Amino acid sequence: MNSVHKKAIKIAADAATEAHRTDFRKDGKTPYIVHPQRVAERVKFFGGDYIGIIAAGLHDVVEDCDGGEAIVRDTLKQIKLPQQERDEIFAIVCALTKNSTIKAKSDRLVDTLNRINQAPWQAILIKLCDRMDNLIDAQDQGQSFLSIYLRCTDQRIEALSDGAMKQGYIRALETLKALRNTYPG
Repeated sequence: MNSVHKKAIKIAADAATEAHRTDFRKDGKTPYIVHPQRVAERVKFFGGDYIGIIAAGLHDVVEDCDGGEAIVRDTLKQIKLPQQERDEIFAIVCALTKNSTIKAKSDRLVDTLNRINQAPWQAILIKLCDRMDNLIDAQDQGQSFLSIYLRCTDQRIEALSDGAMKQGYIRALETLKALRNTYPG
């Protein structure tokens, strides 16, 4: 990674921090920005490049923040990367964003997983890392929530496994499976 990439990551991280500044995790105490930061760290650990790291940092902005799409677009305009790379980051973020016009949660999940599988390759890695982080936090949400969350995790693993294998994200996939298997059921 060169200095342009590092600066782009910093710009995106700062924008995500500002966008999530009033948000907290489900525990009501942890600043929300901790989640995208941890996802970005995992993406880097499992072999993602600067495009994946930037997209990971921004991955929840559209879905969770007022004016999120504009925030992501404005942030990408500030980043001194080729337009093709900025378009790729935006495509990944969009693929990871639930379509709120689809009312049934199960249909929304299928749509999201299909879009992730069709998106630029690092979308799969980001989703695996996102799920790892959310799964760790889910243990504090009670058994009823956890039981539903584990079923949804199984669906994600099944839907993303082929793509993860093809893209070489075997370690990330196996790590998510191992984490999932630490929970009963």
